[in-house]
Amino acid sequence: MAERELPPPYVEGSKPPGAIGEPSTSCNASCSMGVNSVFQPSTQQHVNYVSLYSKHNAIAGSYIINAELPGSPLAHTAFFGKRHGRGNYMKSNVTPNASFHTRYGQISLNLATAGGTSVSNKAYVQVSSTHGRVNVNMFALQPGKHICLEVVTRHAPIVLFVPPNYQGALHLRTRKGQVKFLPAFANQARVINADDEGALVLFGEGEISLAEPTTDGLDYCSLVSRHGKLTIGISGVDQLETASDDSLIKKLGTLVVGPQIMRTVEMLRERSAMMRQ
Repeated sequence: MAERELPPPYVEGSKPPGAIGEPSTSCNASCSMGVNSVFQPSTQQHVNYVSLYSKHNAIAGSYIINAELPGSPLAHTAFFGKRHGRGNYMKSNVTPNASFHTRYGQISLNLATAGGTSVSNKAYVQVSSTHGRVNVNMFALQPGKHICLEVVTRHAPIVLFVPPNYQGALHLRTRKGQVKFLPAFANQARVINADDEGALVLFGEGEISLAEPTTDGLDYCSLVSRHGKLTIGISGVDQLETASDDSLIKKLGTLVVGPQIMRTVEMLRERSAMMRQ
């Protein structure tokens, strides 16, 4: 009987230093204060079919999304069953692999994709906050493990960093806010459609002009806010300067852990393949 193939683990403790963390301080400071809850875990989480919802609590953490892991459809279905009448933000009509929602709290996430096979797949992630700002650092995408990310706010700004190997489209919409590209992202992004409320942007190499939420082999991001500003940069390259040293993220773009993690994943996959031969 063949052994069950396990996904290559990310090294514990490889959570990006200075990563997005607590609503009023950095992750390093919050960890030293002993903050650890269901909404703000202090360790890196390897997940599939996870749903977090709170009216007032902030949501923060580092999540490695592996669409190949077995999930718990009972809890996931119960969560979305209650929200279905108020609208599901996932426009692609696909049950998300991870969802994070809050009404008044802030959301600060480090996201990556992973898997234990060479089969290409896509992780679907949705993030929404009515009044709190949303910060997402997509610090690593394992080759062949793509992502469809939808982020929605009503009044608050959205900050997104994509990894250098992101390959696909970004759909940006804000009625009364602004769209800002940080320098490195601006140099590589291709705007193919724009108006006063947003833009459709391509980022990455290859044939990506047909990227849609469910397109195989490509990434897709949708950022939507009624009044909030949208800021997009490249993880590990762009820098996000803030007005105060005590702000949530002073230089989020200086994170460089993503490529290191991906090298670790590839090494473990090669070692696992050699052991099976």
